[in-house]
Amino acid sequence: MSKSKENHVGMSLRQISEGQLLKYTNMMKGWQNRWFVLDPRTGMLEYFMSEAERKQRPRASLHLAGAIVVPSEEDSYTFSVNAANENSFKLRATDAKERQHWINRLRVVAQAHTQVLAESNPPLFRDHSQLSSSNLSTSSAISASPHNTGPSQKMLSCNLTVLDAFSGVRDYLRRVECEHQRLVHDIESLPSSGSTTTCTDTEILILKATSQATLLCLEQCLAILHYQQQQPTKPVKVNSAGSSPLLGYSNSKKSMEFKQISDSPRLRSESAVSVLSDKNLSGAYSSDTNESSSVPVLDDESQYVPIAEESLSPIAQEMGNEEYKGRTLKLLSQLKLGTELTKVNLPVFCCEPRSLLQVIADAFRQPHLLLKMAKESDADHRMAMVVQWYLGCIRACHLEMTAARKPFNPVLGEIFKCIWNMKDEDSGEMLVFRFLAEQVSHNPPVSAFHFECPQRGLSVHGNLSIKAKFMGMYVGVALGGDLVLELPPHKQSQEGDTEKYEMTFPMLYLRSFLSEPWLEFGGKINVNCSESRSSAGIVFQTKPFYGGKPHQATAEIKTHSGNTAARISGDWMSGVMEMSWVNGQSESIDLETVGEWLEKKIRRICDQADDESYKLWHPVRQNLVSGDFQMATEHKRMIEERSREKERKRHNQGMSFCATYFEPNNDLWVRKK
Repeated sequence: MSKSKENHVGMSLRQISEGQLLKYTNMMKGWQNRWFVLDPRTGMLEYFMSEAERKQRPRASLHLAGAIVVPSEEDSYTFSVNAANENSFKLRATDAKERQHWINRLRVVAQAHTQVLAESNPPLFRDHSQLSSSNLSTSSAISASPHNTGPSQKMLSCNLTVLDAFSGVRDYLRRVECEHQRLVHDIESLPSSGSTTTCTDTEILILKATSQATLLCLEQCLAILHYQQQQPTKPVKVNSAGSSPLLGYSNSKKSMEFKQISDSPRLRSESAVSVLSDKNLSGAYSSDTNESSSVPVLDDESQYVPIAEESLSPIAQEMGNEEYKGRTLKLLSQLKLGTELTKVNLPVFCCEPRSLLQVIADAFRQPHLLLKMAKESDADHRMAMVVQWYLGCIRACHLEMTAARKPFNPVLGEIFKCIWNMKDEDSGEMLVFRFLAEQVSHNPPVSAFHFECPQRGLSVHGNLSIKAKFMGMYVGVALGGDLVLELPPHKQSQEGDTEKYEMTFPMLYLRSFLSEPWLEFGGKINVNCSESRSSAGIVFQTKPFYGGKPHQATAEIKTHSGNTAARISGDWMSGVMEMSWVNGQSESIDLETVGEWLEKKIRRICDQADDESYKLWHPVRQNLVSGDFQMATEHKRMIEERSREKERKRHNQGMSFCATYFEPNNDLWVRKK
């Protein structure tokens, strides 16, 4: 290439590129025309609503250092730009020629800025011993030369080997994902029963799960490789003039922004290291690794004080709603139908200021019916009271989640303890109800809980696991696990055994998350008592798309012979329901007047252990309530990183996690004796 042609190529690379492209926004808005501007000097790709708004502030931008530009296999017009910070643009040109023009320009700029970032921030796996002192001195002299204002020949050659390698792997993963979807479709098309191969055969289910796990593992490995390729280990070194990889020197504001973007991952990693090396963490881990089989003694109830329930302030609520609407659309545009949201790290503004363990505790703050059913002699009436109590627990949880926000995911080993005091109206005795919950598993997430009144010999125990999936226009939450209510022996009991009522949990649905989100329960659960042989079925009816009322439920109580004894129906959310017995009697049930909600008591934060929910999430809760979402996000990340570090240390030492208060018993977690 002649010198004049080389200069022409250099000048063309330095020029700003701009033009109109179609940008995919989300499922609601689809493809929209936007005016894009590519500035090689700053390495920024920006877009505006139209060309007329070019001199105004851009709607959004991506820095191309570490970015990957991938042409789509769907057609010859679409391509995507994936930045190192996980943001991306999905774009479409008017024809194949224009697409190739944009891809070439974007890759050149991305390669140039990536090389500068890589040279000043080598990856962790780079072997520095291969660099000779002569090479270092030569490169330092070249970079420090005041006459080195143009791009190097190596940079202009546009070596896209690394970028093309990542693009090729992503293309293969897309094909693998398509094959996986075909496999899932074929499996689900098989009959559910019969003499031939069915969709429920063990080998078929293992094949389906293995395919899904393999695909997920490959995607995570690629993400780790991409991250390590861009991961800096020391600050970016730029000269006083702020050199640009394509245009030498620049004093523009965007160059400083690029430096801040480059430094931010390093600062975040240093912050995480400082947290993990904190003495509090080492102390917490030392107590965790020296686990013993002994169960800690229960706290003295005199240590417990009333808890002040906290909620988002009006300002924080308004800020959260604005963030919720904007970020939700962005999040939905990146989700696929059936995506498991349990593995998605949702923004902190979507959370309510309490842990899931506290939500479970709030379900038991109305124990008046438990005392009444323990005194009831008729088995059918006891079963009817159990159904009323269960509906009251669901109602208590729902009222606490009226904002349709997600509680904090408990970290492994997290504990929540509280008590309620209530006076027995018959004897005048002051009763103590104790609640204990612990996160006993992280993958899958399982929360074990135990609720009891030792003075009356009644208890409730169980475990809850949550799996949420994105279903397009709503989110379906499967509440797995079991719930067991144990009542003391009644006077008519011949053997003197306790009565156990076993039940499960309904489905939970998040509706209208694009406008005004709201929650409803759906599905059928069964309540069984093997001692009295009575049973009940509760059906939570979901609201029809057109007409109908929300929060409707029906229940049918059956005797030991299988005959229907009574039916319950009505709006469980309002608390007003109707119970009709087969003998013609009917009565109105008001879950609101069963008994007032008891005041929950916990220990003071200064007396709590580091792994207790209220103390653990206190900084996140305080910032979330005040509306400081940035600090709340940072504290939440630190808590989760601390838990992951504990797990890594246990893994390196060949140890497994041992719950403090609970132990597995068949499919149920029970409290240690």
